[in-house]
Amino acid sequence: MRAFLFAAIFSFAASLSAATVRPSLSGTVLDSTGAPVVGATVMVYHAGVKVGYSTFCPSCYTDCGKHAITDARGAFEIKDLSPDLWFTLLAARDGYIPEITKSIDPVKAPTVSLNLSSKSATTDFSGTVRGRVIEADGSPVRDAIINPTGLIDGAASTYGTLPGLQPLSVTNKNGEFELTYSKPTPKMLLEVEARGLAPQFAVLETGPNRHTVTLADGATIVGRLVQNGQPVPNAQIGLIAKDRGGFGVDLKLLGNPYEVVRIGTDPKGRFVIPNVPVAIDWYVYATMDSISTLGAASPIEIHVSKDGQYLQAPDLIIKPGFHIQGAVVTSNKRPIADGMRVMLSSDTVWDFKTVPLAPDGHFEFTNLPAGKYTISASVKGYHDNTPQYGPAPFSVEHDIDNFTTTIYPNVP
Repeated sequence: MRAFLFAAIFSFAASLSAATVRPSLSGTVLDSTGAPVVGATVMVYHAGVKVGYSTFCPSCYTDCGKHAITDARGAFEIKDLSPDLWFTLLAARDGYIPEITKSIDPVKAPTVSLNLSSKSATTDFSGTVRGRVIEADGSPVRDAIINPTGLIDGAASTYGTLPGLQPLSVTNKNGEFELTYSKPTPKMLLEVEARGLAPQFAVLETGPNRHTVTLADGATIVGRLVQNGQPVPNAQIGLIAKDRGGFGVDLKLLGNPYEVVRIGTDPKGRFVIPNVPVAIDWYVYATMDSISTLGAASPIEIHVSKDGQYLQAPDLIIKPGFHIQGAVVTSNKRPIADGMRVMLSSDTVWDFKTVPLAPDGHFEFTNLPAGKYTISASVKGYHDNTPQYGPAPFSVEHDIDNFTTTIYPNVP
């Protein structure tokens, strides 16, 4: 299934990216002392279009997966890249902490230097997770990315970036990885992702034993964005779990806290979202900013029940949307400085819009689909008087012309 899907995507992507001059990315991989790292793998990790919205997932472009091995000088070169795309590179070698670069335009910046910090051999496994990533048929998954999401620190579950926590790990040719924290911890929550496979969360215990994580193909969702029966190209489509949830005590998942997926529509208004995790209800939607000049489209709910499904979503239909006109009022009646903004966030999907505030605080949001939203102002020297978890959502089922929110001066 993975090979079939890649073949279909690659053949289409190749036809879009053909060009007479195709750039290369070259550079060096050095350690923390400036010495060359010999035998490191440098791989094209993600890619995306420089203009507009990518019609493929970040790891689905034909250039993704191209790689080179560093020579005795730590040098590498990856040839024959699309001139229309930006890229991120991943550098990895056993005994070093991997690095992923920021986005690189090979036309403007054809050379890059990567630095890998060495990792001492592990003798105390009280803060180390060891694992192996495989596919359903038991074959190892190399170059899978292991992102630490949380761990147990004392009696508490701690999430996010932590001092002393290895920022990521990459599987070797056998699918094996290690990820280390500088302090003892009984277990970690990891997010595992690999090219052509659905991402997955896994809680693994620390210690010398190697745990197995099995990744599946996931499902594929296809659909179309239309207005008045006509396709809408170059718009952005989002995918987010209906129950986004979060992370709870003892590293338990609350709902399905996968990151939002964004992908563009092609010239026929079509979109393809591969490797979607299964047994989850999802929302598919057109992002507000990408269709703001056209209208609004209500999100579509779609259930993914099993691995390997190919699901045709109902058309996303752009229609006239609602507007919200209102004002941000300062409690001390002072005018709002230039450059301040107000943000509207959807409570249903992962989507938002920002607009500038006039000196008297007035603003307008247009072309909104029906749903629940929150509004929050970003004004220097002021704050919202809202609950700990942000402003309460309100329903938009019609135009609103008199919305008001008050902000208060910060206490020096």
